Amino acid sequence: MRDDRVFVVATDDTYAPAHYFEHLLLPRVKVFVLPTPAGSGLSAPVHVVDRLKNAFKNVKQKEEIQIGDEFWVFLDTDHHFLPNNVAGTLAALQTARHVGFEIAVSNPCFELWLLLHHADVPPGTVFSSCHEVDQKLRAVLGQYNKTSIKAGQFPLAQVPTAIQRARALEATPDAPGDHSPQTAGTRVYRLLERLLPKSK
Repeated sequence: MRDDRVFVVATDDTYAPAHYFEHLLLPRVKVFVLPTPAGSGLSAPVHVVDRLKNAFKNVKQKEEIQIGDEFWVFLDTDHHFLPNNVAGTLAALQTARHVGFEIAVSNPCFELWLLLHHADVPPGTVFSSCHEVDQKLRAVLGQYNKTSIKAGQFPLAQVPTAIQRARALEATPDAPGDHSPQTAGTRVYRLLERLLPKSK
């Protein structure tokens, strides 16, 4: 029996979450990210949830799941919650909840979680697109490239601050309602609170 917890994250993103967790060195915790393969066209929520279901089925068959392990779905609102996509997105989220997966939606995108490591965002802020968040990241970091996040750009020491800032964007942070934040917000903090229980 292993003595560390395992968290498996399936994401609609190809690069940023995988690089972020690769550089986030956590004691007695392993985070495995299942990104959307580059150029695959498989970023729709149904495909993200399917990747996680397959991973879950695989480890369950091998009897490798232990108490404390968790399976998460990361989605961005900038594509999947548009009027012509929202029905499929909500159906995929319902499937994920039925299986017992946790869900963390970011509005507009995962990069907001990264930004909160370095800058505050007032509640009620509305970003026109993820590109606007990327621009703010470049402004505070000097440079930002989601395809090659560098070690040290988002240090573990800044995670408690990012959690506090993300919680401040939620009306009820301990039990956020709705399927996604309606204005700027990222529920990635819920996963990080599980990884760092004392940082809350």
